[in-house]
Amino acid sequence: MGRKRDEGGRYTEQITLNSVLDVFKNAVVPVLTATEVAEALDCSRPSAYNKLEELTERGDLHKKTVGAAAVVYIYLPNGV
Repeated sequence: MGRKRDEGGRYTEQITLNSVLDVFKNAVVPVLTATEVAEALDCSRPSAYNKLEELTERGDLHKKTVGAAAVVYIYLPNGV
């Protein structure tokens, strides 16, 4: 089963905000990078990043810079 394409022949992304949150809920340690989320969902890193940023803006995830160019996203189920 291949990825779906839109009318212009471009691949369409099939990930939802809930599918991104599920990755965190199923992680042993719910601290992940955009690359890790992209790999878990078999999607592009930019697509994962966009969903992560949206979830951060909504308050569902927290974002922390951990190096010069490294960022992790943190899921705290109690909204701490």
